[in-house]
Amino acid sequence: MLNKPEKLLTPAKVGELLGVSPITVRFWAKEGRLNFITTPGGHRRFERTEIERFLGCKLVAKKEKTIVIVEDDQQHADLLVEFIEVLYPNFEAKVAYSGFEAGSMIEKIKPSLIFLDLVMPDIDGIAVCKHIRSNNTSKKTPIIAMSGSSQQENIDDVIASGANKFLMKPIRLSVLKDVIDYYIEG
Repeated sequence: MLNKPEKLLTPAKVGELLGVSPITVRFWAKEGRLNFITTPGGHRRFERTEIERFLGCKLVAKKEKTIVIVEDDQQHADLLVEFIEVLYPNFEAKVAYSGFEAGSMIEKIKPSLIFLDLVMPDIDGIAVCKHIRSNNTSKKTPIIAMSGSSQQENIDDVIASGANKFLMKPIRLSVLKDVIDYYIEG
């Protein structure tokens, strides 16, 4: 199904989703093949469920941006994913539960933003950060380092290794939103 971006769709949006021109969409509506709602201004609008009925399957909206969360604590990772999906329904959040998994995932999907835990069992976040910065495809991707420990030495080290910002865990929703807005939306 579509990811809640809009309840009623214009003929242009339906055309974009179906790969046809808005004129074709209007023709199908006029023929009665597509049910529509008429606005007070006389414009046709289509419900997502009607488009899905027409196609005979659910529509899945393309995600605009991808955020990778590198976090070995599944509960914290799940919380971040949930926050991101609620705040930004057009974004996709993917989790790498180890530094090694993060390396291949980041290279493959080329995320718009990376949240990176500093303390992981296989490799520390500073080494992962350095690896990300040494790779041509990810060297400019913003990295937000996270840790439950706020020792200034660790913060200085991760910033020196290429992180754009450090956040203390657990991350408050308002802080998460501000960071995403600044590094992706801004």
